[in-house]
Amino acid sequence: MTRTIKYFLLFLVISSITKQSLAQHSKIDSLLTILKKDKEDTSKINHLIVIASEYKFKEPDSSIKYGTLSLKLSQKIKWQVGIGNSFHNLGEFNWRQGNSALSLTNYKQAFAIWDSLEKNIETNRKKIITNLKASTLSNIGVVYRNQGDYPKALDYDFKALKTYEELQDKHGIALTIGNIGLIYYNQGDYPKALDYYFKSLKKGEELGDKTLIATPLGNIGIVYNDEAINSKSQTEGDSLFNKALEYYLKALKMKEELGNKKGIGNTLGNIGSMYADEAQKIKEDKSAKKELLEQKALEYDFKALKMGEELGDKNRITIQFGNIGAVYTDSKKYAEAEKYLLQALAIDTTIGFLNHAKDTHEQLSKLYSQTNRYQLALEHFKKAMTLKDSLFNSEKNKEITRKEMNYEFEKKEAAAAAVAEKEKAVASAEAKKQQIVLLFVVCGLLLVLVFAGFIYRALRITRKQKALIEKQKQLVEEKQKEILDSIYYARRIQTALLPTEKYIDKSLKRLMKK
Repeated sequence: MTRTIKYFLLFLVISSITKQSLAQHSKIDSLLTILKKDKEDTSKINHLIVIASEYKFKEPDSSIKYGTLSLKLSQKIKWQVGIGNSFHNLGEFNWRQGNSALSLTNYKQAFAIWDSLEKNIETNRKKIITNLKASTLSNIGVVYRNQGDYPKALDYDFKALKTYEELQDKHGIALTIGNIGLIYYNQGDYPKALDYYFKSLKKGEELGDKTLIATPLGNIGIVYNDEAINSKSQTEGDSLFNKALEYYLKALKMKEELGNKKGIGNTLGNIGSMYADEAQKIKEDKSAKKELLEQKALEYDFKALKMGEELGDKNRITIQFGNIGAVYTDSKKYAEAEKYLLQALAIDTTIGFLNHAKDTHEQLSKLYSQTNRYQLALEHFKKAMTLKDSLFNSEKNKEITRKEMNYEFEKKEAAAAAVAEKEKAVASAEAKKQQIVLLFVVCGLLLVLVFAGFIYRALRITRKQKALIEKQKQLVEEKQKEILDSIYYARRIQTALLPTEKYIDKSLKRLMKK
């Protein structure tokens, strides 16, 4: 497993080095030259992955081709990280091609790889895999959202958000919060959508990341634009329109600075829609202001369409076809309108873009009604209502509410568990501290008892020695007394038996006289 992660990290380094070293040359041509010399190992897989990524904006079919080659080689040499990366990239490539069903399959295959690796990898390497897992969850949520399956989209987004929060990945948190806002926007819940968009914007500003700032700016503009359309008064509507335009232009400027073509295309399309919506408010057929607004709308719509075609982004292309068709319908250019709307519907059906298909059917119904083709108008109206019921039924709304409640509940449970764990740790530390104190007290008492035992023993020995000394002293004294008594007795005997000097002297004198 260490070898697997080592090669994955090597891939990141190789990707970075490759991008820098080929800055002045054709990256793809240089990589294709390197590819011919590569052995069938991880280096070749890394090069195939980079080539596939470089092709995704130029030749989407080639990106899928090289992505498939990287997958096959990874499977051949059983390199799990290569397999996971290849499935993840194919998910993105197929999504850009409008193949949402295959995209979902690819992303779920990538997720299974990351999940397996995460369970069997050492702790210090796990964060890398967990981050890839969260990214894949988020992408699955995006696909489900565009398919109109909002409960599943929300489920995956909340799983991704939870994982990013565990990783403390602020970048991932900001992106996922924005994706959740999009789901609420698609459901028509503007207050909640704005709440999530502003949270996402705040996270981006905290990080100082222009990409994370630009996206919610544009999304906030969309909500204000929709609120401007539904406003009850002209004054409020104008204020909201200006707010929307302000946020759109900020987002556009930032995306242009970043060179984010996809983001530029999205924002251009949104500004076009805003001008079209303003034009619709004017009921007079021949109005200079209305014509000017429609011209501005088409100007931005065609710029966005061109950007989508350059990127091979079928989602953007069909949205712009629909927007252009709607403007032409309102300006009574019905032939042009029908052409663009039918092109949009064809793509919607192919890629499974149900939410946009509903809007396209509504526009076609409006077009055919205005041109007195009532049978076609009714057919498209019924199809739009069927899709609407599928996308916005009450059961789905309840499920979405449950998803959010479950997330909030799990979040609170996790927070409570963390607090409980912390309290447990503090209590455990306190208990250990008390145990240590108690141990010291017990040890101290034991030392005192041992010391007291030594003192008591010493005292006993001292008493015994003193008693022995006293006894010996007594014996000595008794012996001394006996000796003295003997001496005294002997002296008395001597005194009794021996004549005194005076007696002897007297006796000598007496003898001498004789």
